[in-house]
Amino acid sequence: MAENPLVSVPTIDDMLGRIEETRARMDSDEEFLKELTEGHPSGNPITLGPRLPDPTTWAADQVAGASAKAEKWLKNTTAPKKNFKEEALKEKSKARFKDSMAKVISEGRWEGGMGKVNESETIQIIKDGGSGVYSSGVSRRKAKIERVVKELHSDRLALASTIDDMSVATDAEREAKMIANKRGLQAIGKKRRGG
Repeated sequence: MAENPLVSVPTIDDMLGRIEETRARMDSDEEFLKELTEGHPSGNPITLGPRLPDPTTWAADQVAGASAKAEKWLKNTTAPKKNFKEEALKEKSKARFKDSMAKVISEGRWEGGMGKVNESETIQIIKDGGSGVYSSGVSRRKAKIERVVKELHSDRLALASTIDDMSVATDAEREAKMIANKRGLQAIGKKRRGG
């Protein structure tokens, strides 16, 4: 049987509508909410853990992850794979910043500023700060991370549930599911910004 390549992919606004519908169900259906927050049965007899960690655990994990990766951050930041100065001066890099920095680019201040960068001095400043600068920066923001995660948690659960309900029988359906997830995240961002 031939695969149907014409799979409908929802728009960002469609995903926002689906998330809102799922949020409404979460508010009215205690069993559904419990399934999302405490774990849900899969197709096999094993009950899986919660779809997303609770906000407190999520924030703690982010802080712990930053601490665990601080040395790697320092190593990668001070020994970049590409010359950041050359990369910043490429046309594609300038184009990426064009919308937000149109005036800076049009006046040539970007090129002038990057032309004056001393790469070894920049790396030395990072080395002098050490890996603790990275991990402590995340640790200091733990309360903020937890607040933001709490604000996002219900929408992320609703998106996860919506995505879980999508069919993945064909390649086209799996691709549509990935795009729907991306658009769902964009919809949540749009909602947070009041768009």
